[in-house]
Amino acid sequence: MIISDQHRFAFVHIPKCAGTSVRKALRPIDETIGTFDHIAEHPQMGLIHYSHITLPDLALFFPDHFNKVQSFRSLAIVRDPVDRFFSAIFQRLREFKKFDQSQITAPIISQEAAQVIQHLQASRERLDLEYVHFNRQSDYVFNAGERIVDQVIALDRLDDAARYIETCTGIRLAPQGRENRTADLRFQSLKPIVRALRAPYVALVPHAKRERLRRGLIRVGIYGDVEKQQFVKPGSTLDTFLHDYYRQDFELVAGAAQVIAR
Repeated sequence: MIISDQHRFAFVHIPKCAGTSVRKALRPIDETIGTFDHIAEHPQMGLIHYSHITLPDLALFFPDHFNKVQSFRSLAIVRDPVDRFFSAIFQRLREFKKFDQSQITAPIISQEAAQVIQHLQASRERLDLEYVHFNRQSDYVFNAGERIVDQVIALDRLDDAARYIETCTGIRLAPQGRENRTADLRFQSLKPIVRALRAPYVALVPHAKRERLRRGLIRVGIYGDVEKQQFVKPGSTLDTFLHDYYRQDFELVAGAAQVIAR
Protein backbone atom coordinates (compact mmCIF):
# COMPACT_ATOMS: atom_id res chain seq x y z
CA MET A 1 0.00 0.00 0.00
CA ILE A 2 1.42 3.36 -1.07
CA ILE A 3 -0.50 6.54 -0.26
CA SER A 4 0.67 9.99 -1.35
CA ASP A 5 -1.17 13.04 -0.02
CA GLN A 6 0.94 15.30 -2.23
CA HIS A 7 -0.09 13.54 -5.43
CA ARG A 8 -3.47 12.38 -4.14
CA PHE A 9 -2.58 8.91 -5.35
CA ALA A 10 -2.74 5.40 -3.87
CA PHE A 11 -1.26 2.14 -5.08
CA VAL A 12 -3.01 -0.93 -3.66
CA HIS A 13 -0.64 -3.88 -3.61
CA ILE A 14 -2.36 -7.15 -4.52
CA PRO A 15 -0.10 -10.11 -3.59
CA LYS A 16 1.59 -11.90 -6.50
CA CYS A 17 0.77 -9.14 -9.01
CA ALA A 18 4.15 -7.39 -9.48
CA GLY A 19 3.38 -5.15 -6.52
CA THR A 20 6.76 -5.47 -4.81
CA SER A 21 8.58 -3.85 -7.74
CA VAL A 22 6.05 -1.03 -8.03
CA ARG A 23 5.95 -0.42 -4.28
CA LYS A 24 9.73 -0.07 -4.10
CA ALA A 25 9.72 2.51 -6.88
CA LEU A 26 7.01 4.52 -5.13
CA ARG A 27 8.51 4.52 -1.63
CA PRO A 28 9.85 8.09 -1.97
CA ILE A 29 6.28 9.43 -2.13
CA ASP A 30 4.78 7.12 0.49
CA GLU A 31 3.42 9.38 3.20
CA THR A 32 2.37 6.48 5.41
CA ILE A 33 6.10 6.29 6.31
CA GLY A 34 6.23 2.55 5.80
CA THR A 35 3.08 1.74 7.78
CA PHE A 36 2.12 -0.87 5.18
CA ASP A 37 5.54 -2.35 4.49
CA HIS A 38 6.30 -5.00 7.11
CA ILE A 39 5.17 -8.11 8.94
CA ALA A 40 4.09 -7.46 12.53
CA GLU A 41 1.49 -8.12 15.20
CA HIS A 42 -1.72 -6.15 15.00
CA PRO A 43 -3.80 -5.81 18.20
CA GLN A 44 -6.96 -7.23 16.60
CA MET A 45 -5.76 -9.12 13.52
CA GLY A 46 -2.72 -10.84 15.00
CA LEU A 47 0.43 -11.45 12.95
CA ILE A 48 -0.17 -9.95 9.52
CA HIS A 49 1.62 -8.76 6.40
CA TYR A 50 0.79 -5.05 6.41
CA SER A 51 1.65 -4.80 2.71
CA HIS A 52 -1.24 -7.13 1.91
CA ILE A 53 -4.07 -5.72 4.02
CA THR A 54 -7.36 -6.04 2.17
CA LEU A 55 -9.69 -3.07 1.73
CA PRO A 56 -12.31 -4.42 4.19
CA ASP A 57 -9.62 -4.63 6.88
CA LEU A 58 -8.21 -1.25 5.88
CA ALA A 59 -11.66 0.30 6.25
CA LEU A 60 -12.17 -1.36 9.63
CA PHE A 61 -8.79 -0.78 11.27
CA PHE A 62 -7.27 2.12 9.30
CA PRO A 63 -10.29 4.29 8.37
CA ASP A 64 -8.25 7.45 7.68
CA HIS A 65 -6.05 5.64 5.17
CA PHE A 66 -9.06 3.92 3.64
CA ASN A 67 -10.78 7.29 3.10
CA LYS A 68 -7.72 8.48 1.19
CA VAL A 69 -7.68 5.40 -1.04
CA GLN A 70 -11.37 5.98 -1.68
CA SER A 71 -10.99 9.67 -2.59
CA PHE A 72 -7.57 9.69 -4.32
CA ARG A 73 -6.70 8.41 -7.78
CA SER A 74 -5.84 4.78 -7.23
CA LEU A 75 -4.33 1.82 -9.01
CA ALA A 76 -4.25 -1.96 -8.57
CA ILE A 77 -2.62 -4.53 -10.83
CA VAL A 78 -4.49 -7.81 -11.36
CA ARG A 79 -3.44 -11.18 -12.74
CA ASP A 80 -4.99 -14.30 -14.22
CA PRO A 81 -6.27 -16.16 -11.11
CA VAL A 82 -4.90 -19.57 -12.15
CA ASP A 83 -1.46 -18.14 -12.88
CA ARG A 84 -1.52 -16.21 -9.61
CA PHE A 85 -2.67 -19.21 -7.56
CA PHE A 86 0.26 -21.35 -8.68
CA SER A 87 2.68 -18.46 -8.32
CA ALA A 88 1.50 -18.28 -4.70
CA ILE A 89 1.98 -22.06 -4.37
CA PHE A 90 5.59 -21.73 -5.53
CA GLN A 91 6.25 -18.85 -3.14
CA ARG A 92 4.64 -20.75 -0.26
CA LEU A 93 6.86 -23.77 -0.93
CA ARG A 94 9.96 -21.57 -1.03
CA GLU A 95 9.12 -19.22 1.84
CA PHE A 96 7.33 -21.44 4.35
CA LYS A 97 8.33 -24.97 3.35
CA LYS A 98 11.97 -24.02 2.55
CA PHE A 99 12.07 -25.69 -0.87
CA ASP A 100 14.55 -24.54 -3.44
CA GLN A 101 13.00 -23.89 -6.84
CA SER A 102 14.94 -26.77 -8.39
CA GLN A 103 13.42 -29.17 -5.82
CA ILE A 104 9.81 -28.38 -6.65
CA THR A 105 8.14 -31.07 -8.77
CA ALA A 106 4.66 -31.52 -10.18
CA PRO A 107 3.61 -34.02 -7.44
CA ILE A 108 4.79 -31.59 -4.73
CA ILE A 109 2.81 -28.78 -6.37
CA SER A 110 -0.30 -30.95 -6.59
CA GLN A 111 -0.04 -32.01 -2.95
CA GLU A 112 0.49 -28.42 -1.75
CA ALA A 113 -2.40 -27.14 -3.88
CA ALA A 114 -4.73 -29.70 -2.27
CA GLN A 115 -3.66 -28.60 1.21
CA VAL A 116 -4.12 -24.93 0.38
CA ILE A 117 -7.59 -25.54 -1.06
CA GLN A 118 -8.58 -27.43 2.08
CA HIS A 119 -7.48 -24.43 4.17
CA LEU A 120 -9.27 -21.92 1.96
CA GLN A 121 -12.49 -23.92 2.11
CA ALA A 122 -12.30 -24.06 5.91
CA SER A 123 -11.47 -20.37 6.42
CA ARG A 124 -14.39 -18.07 7.16
CA GLU A 125 -12.49 -14.93 8.21
CA ARG A 126 -9.25 -13.32 7.01
CA LEU A 127 -6.53 -15.71 5.87
CA ASP A 128 -3.53 -16.46 8.09
CA LEU A 129 -0.17 -14.89 7.27
CA GLU A 130 1.00 -18.06 5.52
CA TYR A 131 -1.97 -17.91 3.15
CA VAL A 132 -2.18 -14.17 2.52
CA HIS A 133 -1.01 -14.59 -1.09
CA PHE A 134 -4.20 -16.56 -1.75
CA ASN A 135 -6.53 -13.68 -0.84
CA ARG A 136 -9.07 -12.84 -3.52
CA GLN A 137 -7.92 -9.96 -5.72
CA SER A 138 -11.41 -8.49 -5.52
CA ASP A 139 -10.84 -7.80 -1.81
CA TYR A 140 -8.22 -5.24 -2.85
CA VAL A 141 -10.57 -3.48 -5.27
CA PHE A 142 -13.99 -3.65 -3.57
CA ASN A 143 -15.30 -3.05 -0.07
CA ALA A 144 -18.81 -4.12 0.94
CA GLY A 145 -19.78 -4.43 -2.72
CA GLU A 146 -18.55 -0.94 -3.65
CA ARG A 147 -15.66 -0.52 -6.05
CA ILE A 148 -12.97 1.60 -4.36
CA VAL A 149 -9.95 1.36 -6.69
CA ASP A 150 -10.68 3.25 -9.89
CA GLN A 151 -7.86 1.96 -12.14
CA VAL A 152 -7.44 -1.82 -12.44
CA ILE A 153 -4.80 -2.88 -14.95
CA ALA A 154 -3.82 -6.41 -15.95
CA LEU A 155 -0.32 -7.68 -15.24
CA ASP A 156 0.41 -8.16 -18.92
CA ARG A 157 -0.10 -4.42 -19.43
CA LEU A 158 2.52 -3.14 -16.99
CA ASP A 159 3.51 -0.44 -19.47
CA ASP A 160 0.01 1.03 -19.12
CA ALA A 161 0.34 0.91 -15.34
CA ALA A 162 3.72 2.64 -15.54
CA ARG A 163 2.29 5.41 -17.73
CA TYR A 164 -0.61 5.94 -15.34
CA ILE A 165 1.75 6.11 -12.36
CA GLU A 166 3.91 8.66 -14.17
CA THR A 167 0.82 10.74 -15.03
CA CYS A 168 -0.28 10.73 -11.39
CA THR A 169 3.06 11.09 -9.62
CA GLY A 170 5.75 12.08 -12.11
CA ILE A 171 7.68 8.92 -11.24
CA ARG A 172 8.90 6.87 -14.18
CA LEU A 173 9.22 3.18 -13.41
CA ALA A 174 12.48 1.71 -14.62
CA PRO A 175 12.04 -1.43 -16.77
CA GLN A 176 13.82 -3.75 -14.29
CA GLY A 177 11.35 -6.59 -14.45
CA ARG A 178 9.20 -8.08 -11.72
CA GLU A 179 10.53 -9.27 -8.40
CA ASN A 180 9.63 -12.62 -6.81
CA ARG A 181 9.10 -14.19 -10.24
CA THR A 182 8.74 -17.96 -10.41
CA ALA A 183 11.46 -18.89 -12.87
CA ASP A 184 12.87 -22.31 -13.64
CA LEU A 185 15.80 -23.72 -15.57
CA ARG A 186 14.88 -24.16 -19.23
CA PHE A 187 17.30 -27.06 -19.72
CA GLN A 188 15.78 -30.04 -17.93
CA SER A 189 18.93 -32.17 -18.30
CA LEU A 190 20.85 -29.74 -16.09
CA LYS A 191 18.43 -29.88 -13.15
CA PRO A 192 20.13 -32.84 -11.36
CA ILE A 193 23.43 -30.94 -11.49
CA VAL A 194 21.80 -27.79 -10.14
CA ARG A 195 20.21 -29.74 -7.28
CA ALA A 196 23.57 -31.37 -6.41
CA LEU A 197 25.38 -28.02 -6.33
CA ARG A 198 22.64 -26.12 -4.50
CA ALA A 199 23.88 -26.62 -0.93
CA PRO A 200 27.50 -25.44 -1.44
CA TYR A 201 26.29 -22.63 -3.70
CA VAL A 202 23.98 -21.28 -0.99
CA ALA A 203 26.66 -21.72 1.66
CA LEU A 204 29.37 -19.89 -0.28
CA VAL A 205 27.53 -17.19 -2.27
CA PRO A 206 25.70 -14.34 -0.45
CA HIS A 207 21.97 -14.01 -1.09
CA ALA A 208 22.29 -10.60 -2.80
CA LYS A 209 24.81 -11.97 -5.31
CA ARG A 210 22.64 -15.04 -5.96
CA GLU A 211 19.67 -12.77 -6.72
CA ARG A 212 21.70 -10.65 -9.14
CA LEU A 213 22.91 -13.77 -10.91
CA ARG A 214 19.36 -15.16 -11.04
CA ARG A 215 18.04 -11.96 -12.64
CA GLY A 216 20.87 -12.06 -15.18
CA LEU A 217 20.10 -15.68 -16.08
CA ILE A 218 16.45 -14.76 -16.58
CA ARG A 219 17.40 -11.88 -18.87
CA VAL A 220 19.54 -14.08 -21.12
CA GLY A 221 16.92 -16.85 -21.24
CA ILE A 222 18.67 -19.60 -19.27
CA TYR A 223 15.88 -19.34 -16.73
CA GLY A 224 12.30 -18.63 -17.82
CA ASP A 225 8.88 -18.11 -16.28
CA VAL A 226 7.15 -21.33 -15.29
CA GLU A 227 4.04 -22.03 -17.37
CA LYS A 228 1.61 -22.38 -14.50
CA GLN A 229 -1.48 -23.29 -16.53
CA GLN A 230 0.05 -26.75 -17.02
CA PHE A 231 -0.79 -27.65 -13.42
CA VAL A 232 -4.57 -27.56 -13.80
CA LYS A 233 -6.68 -29.60 -16.19
CA PRO A 234 -9.86 -28.00 -17.59
CA GLY A 235 -12.90 -29.40 -15.83
CA SER A 236 -10.91 -30.92 -12.98
CA THR A 237 -11.84 -30.50 -9.32
CA LEU A 238 -9.03 -27.97 -8.97
CA ASP A 239 -10.20 -26.04 -12.01
CA THR A 240 -13.77 -25.97 -10.67
CA PHE A 241 -12.60 -24.75 -7.27
CA LEU A 242 -10.48 -21.94 -8.73
CA HIS A 243 -13.28 -20.67 -10.96
CA ASP A 244 -15.72 -20.77 -8.06
CA TYR A 245 -13.53 -19.34 -5.28
CA TYR A 246 -12.00 -16.65 -7.50
CA ARG A 247 -15.08 -16.01 -9.64
CA GLN A 248 -14.99 -12.23 -9.16
CA ASP A 249 -11.25 -12.19 -9.82
CA PHE A 250 -11.77 -13.78 -13.23
CA GLU A 251 -14.31 -11.05 -13.96
CA LEU A 252 -11.88 -8.35 -12.79
CA VAL A 253 -9.11 -9.58 -15.07
CA ALA A 254 -11.43 -9.96 -18.05
CA GLY A 255 -12.75 -6.45 -17.58
CA ALA A 256 -9.52 -4.69 -16.59
CA ALA A 257 -10.28 -1.20 -17.85
CA GLN A 258 -8.24 0.92 -20.17
CA VAL A 259 -6.47 3.70 -18.29
CA ILE A 260 -8.78 6.66 -17.85
CA ALA A 261 -7.06 9.86 -16.71
CA ARG A 262 -8.93 11.99 -14.21
